Amino acid sequence: MFQTSKWFTKVLLLSTLTLTIAACGHTTDDQGTSTGAESAGQKPTKLTVFIASRTTDALYTNETLIWKELGKRLNLEFEFITGDKKTMITKLPLMVASGEYPDIVSGQITDFNKFGPQGAFIPLNELIAKQAPNITKYLVNDKEAKSQTIAFDGNLYSVPMLSAVRTSEGPLVRQDWLDRLGLPLPETIEDWHTMLKAFKEKDPNGDGNNDEVPFSTTDTYYLNFADAWGIDLNVDSRWMQSNGKMIYTPIDPRTKQYLTTMNQWYSEGLFDKELLSRQDKDYQTMIFNNKVGATNHWIGYVAGFNDMPEAKKIQGFHFQVTKPPVLNKGDKPLTDRQQQLTVPWSWAISKSNKNVDATMKLFDYVYSDEGRTLLNFGIEGDTFTKQADGSFKYTDKIVKNADGSAKALYRIGAQPLLGFRQDPQYEKASCLSADSCKQLFNYVDHNYFREAIPTLKYSDADMEEYNRITTQINTYVDEMLSKFVVGQEPISKFDSFVTKVKSMNYDQLEKIQNKAYEKYKELSK
Repeated sequence: MFQTSKWFTKVLLLSTLTLTIAACGHTTDDQGTSTGAESAGQKPTKLTVFIASRTTDALYTNETLIWKELGKRLNLEFEFITGDKKTMITKLPLMVASGEYPDIVSGQITDFNKFGPQGAFIPLNELIAKQAPNITKYLVNDKEAKSQTIAFDGNLYSVPMLSAVRTSEGPLVRQDWLDRLGLPLPETIEDWHTMLKAFKEKDPNGDGNNDEVPFSTTDTYYLNFADAWGIDLNVDSRWMQSNGKMIYTPIDPRTKQYLTTMNQWYSEGLFDKELLSRQDKDYQTMIFNNKVGATNHWIGYVAGFNDMPEAKKIQGFHFQVTKPPVLNKGDKPLTDRQQQLTVPWSWAISKSNKNVDATMKLFDYVYSDEGRTLLNFGIEGDTFTKQADGSFKYTDKIVKNADGSAKALYRIGAQPLLGFRQDPQYEKASCLSADSCKQLFNYVDHNYFREAIPTLKYSDADMEEYNRITTQINTYVDEMLSKFVVGQEPISKFDSFVTKVKSMNYDQLEKIQNKAYEKYKELSK
């Protein structure tokens, strides 16, 4: 129930990618079993693969560096059905409807959990138990990863990508502005109010104009202040578990308290007046014009601003991540905004696959340490080198690519949209500096995360009903939350808002959610 990974694009666009990473062996998987091409001299096994290429100017072929190496190591030959991500997402259900399947299909977990029970993809439970020690170790034996992947019928129909770091969104503040005004990093909501007022009134950028924007962001990141009240109001995670059942946060009494505070800040001019419509280009322009004092956004994205050429022109410019806000001094700072352990992308074996054993060997290999190194970093001596201390470093082929290091990685086939394990050090490779890397991992290092929202499990009928009711309710809730914040609707109408939500088949939706929660708990045992 979490967002599709914006992480790749937001962080990697800023990367020059200098990394250190622990080295892996070359000829054994995690279980100490040979994973090389054991049948040297034999004709390669051919597998057809339905997959989205990460960049349209280098669609996957057998000559794509990482796929070529996979073929070499596992004695495989690939035939690709590929295109850009949007195209392949659209094509997947059409391909299923046609009844003609390639051997391997890469797509999203929800697709496989829908079409797998219908017979399009084979259950992997027994195959994993017998043939895939690495998948067993990192997926099956991890309760959270398994619960996020398993289908309503209890089967695993796909092997997912595992994310490398839980950090996603959080608040960041101009440390140099705080220093100029003699203020500490804010911890409580009251601290935030004091700081934002000072940013508005005390000319922290020193230009003599009092034209600062105390807080700005894009999209709906301003909703993340709800962390202080222990709720999540973002559209993808409004249902949270509480006391053994699921609750809908927009109608929770704590939301009224949150909205009251946000409306106060907006009415006092502490929020960007274009808060609801600010686009990223204008947001960055304001930041690099030295106008914005605080934000809430992807942490790695904003921390990376500190190292951009535009920031170097502003004396002292430095965004610093802060703890998730709390209501009372001494409360433990916690956030619900985190990446799930599984990225939505995964791959599956179609019912037409005649080479299941070879496919399972491939699936398990990319889950091994050796396979993870290949899919994250490429080939030693070509795209990375091993340093004297055992760490890795990207070569100039990657870091000095004219189109950027992210594009270079995509062109060699790195970070493919399939079931593999991202490496935490790969995320560190996205950092522009030691400081931005430290900020990226700040929430991980301090474990500022609440228990992850459960991945609920629905029957097909319940899912259809859930989508129908939720679409209607969320449209109304999105509109009203925004209006409450900017004062287009008075907070006095909150109770009427709750009544309206409950009149929109809410009781039925609540029953579906709690039924799905019970199924989740059953499958998670």
